[in-house]
Amino acid sequence: MKRLIENLTGTNGNYCYPFFWQHGESHENLKNVLDQMREQGIMNFCVESRPHPDFLGNGWWATLDFLIAEAKKYEMKMWILDDAKFPTGYANGKVPQQYRKRYLDYRRYDIAGKGRVELDVSIFADIRAFAKDKRHQNDRFLMAVLAENDLREKQAFWEDSLQDVSDHYSEGKLTLQLEGGHYSVFVLYETDCGEEKTKDYLDPMQKEATQILINEVYEKHYQRYAEDFGKTLVGFFSDEPRFGNTKGTEALIGRSAMPLPWNAEVIRRLRETGNFTEAKLVLLFLGNGEEASCLRQAYMDIVTDLYSKNFSQTIGDWCRAHDVDYAGHTIEDNNAHSRLGYGAGHYFRGIAGQTIAGIDIIGGQIVPGMDYEHESFSSGGSDGEFYHYALVKLGASSAKLDPAKKGVLMCEAFGAYGWIEGLKMMKWITDHMLSHGVNLIVPHAFNPAPFPDRDCPPHFYAQGKNPQYPYFHRWTAYANRLCHLLSGGYHQAEVGVLYNAFAEWSGEAMPMQKVLKVLQQNQIECDVISEDFLMNGQIESKGLTINGYRYSVIVVPAAQRLPKPLLDKLGEIAEQITVIFVDQRPGYAELKRGQTKTLALLPVTLEKFKTLKTSRSEPSLTVYRYKLPDGEVIMLNNENIIETIDTEVEISAESLLLYDAYENKTARLESTKTETGIRFHLRLDPYQSIVLVSGKETHKRPEKGMLLAEIDEAQLSWKAYDQAEYSKPQAVKIDNHLADAMPYFSGSLKYELDLPYNPKVAFLELKEAFEVIELIVNGKCEDVRIAPPFCFDLTEILQPGNNHIEIIATNNLARKMRDPMSSYLALEPLGLTQSIRLYQRRHEVKQAA
Repeated sequence: MKRLIENLTGTNGNYCYPFFWQHGESHENLKNVLDQMREQGIMNFCVESRPHPDFLGNGWWATLDFLIAEAKKYEMKMWILDDAKFPTGYANGKVPQQYRKRYLDYRRYDIAGKGRVELDVSIFADIRAFAKDKRHQNDRFLMAVLAENDLREKQAFWEDSLQDVSDHYSEGKLTLQLEGGHYSVFVLYETDCGEEKTKDYLDPMQKEATQILINEVYEKHYQRYAEDFGKTLVGFFSDEPRFGNTKGTEALIGRSAMPLPWNAEVIRRLRETGNFTEAKLVLLFLGNGEEASCLRQAYMDIVTDLYSKNFSQTIGDWCRAHDVDYAGHTIEDNNAHSRLGYGAGHYFRGIAGQTIAGIDIIGGQIVPGMDYEHESFSSGGSDGEFYHYALVKLGASSAKLDPAKKGVLMCEAFGAYGWIEGLKMMKWITDHMLSHGVNLIVPHAFNPAPFPDRDCPPHFYAQGKNPQYPYFHRWTAYANRLCHLLSGGYHQAEVGVLYNAFAEWSGEAMPMQKVLKVLQQNQIECDVISEDFLMNGQIESKGLTINGYRYSVIVVPAAQRLPKPLLDKLGEIAEQITVIFVDQRPGYAELKRGQTKTLALLPVTLEKFKTLKTSRSEPSLTVYRYKLPDGEVIMLNNENIIETIDTEVEISAESLLLYDAYENKTARLESTKTETGIRFHLRLDPYQSIVLVSGKETHKRPEKGMLLAEIDEAQLSWKAYDQAEYSKPQAVKIDNHLADAMPYFSGSLKYELDLPYNPKVAFLELKEAFEVIELIVNGKCEDVRIAPPFCFDLTEILQPGNNHIEIIATNNLARKMRDPMSSYLALEPLGLTQSIRLYQRRHEVKQAA
C-alpha cells in the first residue's frame, strides 16, 4: 500500500497544527519555540490570536510578518485564528449596533378578576434582570398576548386561547377588559440582553454582520499577505462561534428559560409557516401541545438555516475564493451541538461552510475509562457517554457526507486538562480520536509565555520546563503516521443513525449516543446522518446513497415527535432498506413501514453488519475500517484502561499484516483462513491499539514466553523538571511507596542495575510504570514508550558480559504545579511500582519442550 510505504520510508505527510499562542513576545522567543516545534516533528501551526495585546495593530503585523517569514524559510504551513477574542464573532470590536445580536424574550403577568384591568408594563424585563443589566433600557415592546390559565397544572394555560392584545398597549400601560377568570398576560419584547460574554458580538443570522468579520479580519490579512495565501498561510480557524443567547450547554428550546435569537428575517420566515399567528410566539417559550412542538421545530429550523448560510457558509465561500481552508469548530459539549446558548443549534449546519470538519476534546471532556457522567473542568461536568460515543462520530460523519470536507476531520485536542495530562493520556486520546475518524489534529498548545502560565495547561514545550517534552516527537511521529494512513480513502459503514436535532427540538428524544454506544460496543460501524443529508439522499434499489456512501439500514433513536416531511422521507426509504425505530415510533405519525426494536435488541438485529466477530463480548473494543485505493486499514483499539482484551477474532479479509505505527514496523499476522475471511487471536492490553493493513509480511513479531526472573531492587537517582543533573544514586526497593516520600516531585527518576548476559533473556517488562519510560542499555537509548504496555525486546541489545541497564521514568508536572485543572483527576504513582521482569522469547519455550 502506497501510504504504508510512505510511512515506512518517512515520506508521510504532516497532520498536526498545534496552537501557537501569541502575547506580543520577542522574535527571539518566537523563533526558539518554532525551532523546538520542528525538532519535535511539527511542521505546521495555528496562530492563536486571542491573547495578543494588539490584534490587527502594528504589533500584530510585526508578529505575523516574522512568523510567516520563518514559516516560509522552513516550508512550514500555518492557520490563523480569526478574531481578537474567544469565541469568534467579536470582529475585533467593530460590530455596529444594527448588526449585533438581538433576542426575543417575554415577561409573564398572572392576573385574576373581571372587568377593567390596568397593568404597568413600562419595564418589560423582570425588575431584577432590569437592575442587573442596563442594556434592558434599550428593550423594545413587540406585543402583548392574553391567555386563559389552566389551573389543573402548574403555570399551564390553554394554548388555543392565546389572543393578541397589543392594541391595548400605550406608553407602558396595558388596559384590558376581562370577562372574569384566571389569566396570564405575556409581554414579548426585543432585547440586547443575552449571554454576557458575547454581548457585543455580531448576529450570525445576518450576512451583513458576518461581512463585518470578513472585512475586519479576513480581508485585512489578505491585503497584507495575498501572495502567501494557499502556500504558507493555508487556513483560518473559527473557535466556538455560537448563538450566545444564554450561558451554558442546556439551552434547549421550550425547556430552558432563556431569550431566543431574533431578527427581522426570523419573524418574516415564521409568518410563512402554516397556521402561524404572532400570538403563538408565546409557544416558543411555554406550552406542551402539538402547536408548541411544531412552532419550536420551525423556529429552530429557521435560525439554524440562517446561521448556516449567513455565517458559516459566507465565511467558507470567502475562504474557498481565496484558496485557503476554513477550519474550526462549534461547541458540541454535553449535547450543546443541537441547542442554543453555547451551541449553534445544529452541528452539521453550524459547520456547513467549513472545508474541514471540526470538533474539540479539551477540558476533561474525554477521560480514559470514564464513559459516564463525571466532574470535570468543562461547564456542567462531562457527559462521558456523549463524549466517548458521539462526539467524534459527529465530526467524522460530517467529513464523510459533506462533499466540501473531502473526508477530513480536525480535532482540537488536549488543552485545559491541566498538567496531569501527559503523553500517556495524550496517546490514549489520540487512539480514541483516530479509531473514530479524526485524521487532522490541533494540539493545544505551544505557549511562549513565561513558565508557569496558568492559562489552560498543559503546554508542550513550556520554556523547557515540561519534563516530557524531549519525548514529544515520539507522539508526533505516531500521530502523523496514523493520520497519513487514515486519509485519502473512506470509512466503511452500512448503518446510519439519524441525527437527533429535529427530534430534540420537537419534544422528548433519546440522545443518539445511546444508540451509538450499543453499536460501538458490538463492533457495528455506523455514521450519524443529518436530517438534511437524509432528505437529499438518493433512494436506490436496496440502498440509500449520500455523497457516494451507501447505507442498508437507518436507525432512528426514540423520538416523541418528528416533522412530517422527515417522516414521509423515512417512509420512502423504508420501501427499499431497513428502517428501525428504537423503542418507539414517533407520535402523530402514520408509518406503515419500518421496524420497532428495543435498544437492547439492536445488536442482534444488526448482527450481519458487525465489522468483525469476537469469541466473547468485548464492549471495550473499538473498530475502524478504512478503505484506501490500494487496500484497507483496520484499527483496533482497547478503550478500557483496566482490563485486557483477549479474544479470537473473525473478519472478512483475504490477507492482512500487522503495522505498529509507534515503532513504524510491520509483522506477520498469525491467522487461519475461514470460509468468509480469516481468524486470529487478538490481545490488547490497556492503552494499546493495533493496526491491520492489506498485504503480506514474512517477519514474525517476537512474543514473550516464560518468566525467567524478577528484579525488585535498583539504584535510584532523580532529577526534577527544573534541574540539570541527577542526584546521587541510592539503593531502593521497587515498590509503590515512592510517591509518599516525594509527593510533589515532577521530573525524571532513573533506576539503574547491572544485568549479566544470559542468552535466554529476550524481554524486559515493566508491569506498572509511570509515565514515560526510556530504556538505556550500556549508555545507549534503545527505546522509549509513552504509554503502556512497557515490554522491551532485548534480543539484539544485550551484549556478552555485564550490561548496565538504566530505566528512566518521567512523570508530568501535576504533582509540582497542583494546578486547578489537574484537580479533577487522580495523581498517578511515581516511577516503577512493581518488579522488573525478564522473559524468554516464546519460540524458545517451544524448543525447550
